[in-house]
Amino acid sequence: MNTEHFDPRDELEWQAQERARLAARAGMPATDDPLADRYRVMAEVLRGPLPDALPVDFAAQVARRASMGAQADARFESILMRTILAVFGLSAAVVVAVYGHAWVAPILEALKLDSAVAVNWALALGACIGASWLTDQLRKHWHAPHAA
Repeated sequence: MNTEHFDPRDELEWQAQERARLAARAGMPATDDPLADRYRVMAEVLRGPLPDALPVDFAAQVARRASMGAQADARFESILMRTILAVFGLSAAVVVAVYGHAWVAPILEALKLDSAVAVNWALALGACIGASWLTDQLRKHWHAPHAA
């Protein structure tokens, strides 16, 4: 027993639990100790018979319910996703129709680039794609199972 952090209340609780367990086992009447009587109720419940067993096909029933729930959830999520995408597309079209004239012209003006700037942007895009491909190859090589 760890006596470094000894608390006398823990010892009193343990003794009350033991008195309740022994009294429940012996079939003795309730005592005048309220703590032991409280534990006695728990000891009697624990000594009683277990509740009815699960049905024989319990696992199959749970699996069937889970698959039906998963199918219903997938169908609901699909309908919800289509609805959200339709609302998003419609709202984007409305925004472009209402406010498009204010920002389409500046964007088109900014895209009129000279050839040197276009080459620089193409090189930057190529460097980004190359760096992404290279890091993916390194990751695959690093995490690939090595033969020992």
